[in-house]
Amino acid sequence: MSVSPLWRNRLAACGAALLALWLGAALAQQDYFWPMLVGGLLAMMVLTRLLQMPIDVILLGGVICGYIAGNRGFAQISLVNFFPLLPAEFVLLVAGTSLVVNSAFRHINPVHRDGLNLAILGWMLIGGIRLVFDAREHGFMAIRDFATVYYAAFFFIAQSVAKQERHRDWLLRCMLAGCAGMLVFYPLVEWFPGFFFDVLVLRGNPLIFYKGDLVGTMLVAGGVLVYFRHETARPLLAAAASLVLIGVSLLTNNRASLVALVLVLGLLVLARRWRFAAILGSAGAVAVVAILFFAYLTNTSWRQTPLHGVYERAVSVIDFAGEKRYTGDETYFKGDNNRYRMVWWKAVVTETIAGNPWFGLGFGSDLASRFVTEYYPEQDEEFDVRSPHNVVLTMFGRTGLAGTLPFVVMMGLVTWRMLKSAARHDAATGIWGAALIILISACFGVVLEGPMGAVVFWSLLGLASATPADPQAAATKEIASPTPEPLPKGTSSV
Repeated sequence: MSVSPLWRNRLAACGAALLALWLGAALAQQDYFWPMLVGGLLAMMVLTRLLQMPIDVILLGGVICGYIAGNRGFAQISLVNFFPLLPAEFVLLVAGTSLVVNSAFRHINPVHRDGLNLAILGWMLIGGIRLVFDAREHGFMAIRDFATVYYAAFFFIAQSVAKQERHRDWLLRCMLAGCAGMLVFYPLVEWFPGFFFDVLVLRGNPLIFYKGDLVGTMLVAGGVLVYFRHETARPLLAAAASLVLIGVSLLTNNRASLVALVLVLGLLVLARRWRFAAILGSAGAVAVVAILFFAYLTNTSWRQTPLHGVYERAVSVIDFAGEKRYTGDETYFKGDNNRYRMVWWKAVVTETIAGNPWFGLGFGSDLASRFVTEYYPEQDEEFDVRSPHNVVLTMFGRTGLAGTLPFVVMMGLVTWRMLKSAARHDAATGIWGAALIILISACFGVVLEGPMGAVVFWSLLGLASATPADPQAAATKEIASPTPEPLPKGTSSV
């Protein structure tokens, strides 16, 4: 028995109306799980049809864009009321399952046989073995600290989905879209905090909420990424966009991103890719002259210009003991920040060596207990920061030398491959550079311990690993050396 098109439309309309009523009632009761699930499924169906891409690729690009543009606010979105299913974990569940299933059916090994893949896999295996023992003692806190390790699964996911050029282009566009969103929303949050913290909220949490050091890091990484992505085709646009992103990063008062930028520029110059450094240096010199000239015309002391803040931030980088005195409104606490880190780093190293230098104190252990006793001896409030603002020392405290060694090897390989890519003028130079910016910044702040920085970093790293070594040179070679046509029969080749 067949149903006429008219009745088929009527039945579909009735079903849609009942579904809308049910979802509306759930929203009225602040139950967002089913509305978000149904809305998300419908959106995914539309996007997969429009973009002609697998769902895991779309989700990965979306979560990258969300973590950059929404930052801490996006990270607090829980898809389920009764369970902390956060965006990173949801995408990890969907895309990770897709990776395992596809690899099994196609008989493909998702782990490449190179040093970078093996170092990351070894680090994850050591961390996983350590977690088995720590979960019994510390429970959920151990799993929470282990997130620093399991976020590295995004490396293998991104490396797998980015094998196709269309997918790589989608992920890069999502990253740059996130940086553009941050460029717009960051000043708006500073100017109109009431709207973002009181109106644009979900379950009482702001949807856009920025962590200052991550803003600077992502803007600098985006500046490197956008320049090398468009360096050849649109050099003026690439330079202008990069200068805007890096210029705004100076307003975040973040030092780690500037240290990372200087080190990456040094690697580029070492690889004879000096143009980017020359552009930034020239723009910086012009800005300094313009600011000083304006200060001269207005009879303003240079200490009252933005140059003084930049100068004090630069000086404070090498003031390891925090003994110098800083007078700027945005830099007066830099000396205390340095002491804060040095005391904590020394406390973690001392406590780990005394406790278990080979396998660490474990996930879930309090790496701040000794530091709080030394730095805040009279503090009565609970100290809830769990990471010592250095990812290498975080791993040493959690997993000891066994877990730190492969991580340090991974850092060295990322640096080496970025240097090689720059020397070959590869298309992946900017991707390696952006990943290295985040990695260096993670040595001075809490970056890779949370999803806001970790998801972006590991995805960038997987994307860089999946990008062909020199596609431009390969294409040129293919064009320059076409396959010769066969000679007619009976014709001598001499």
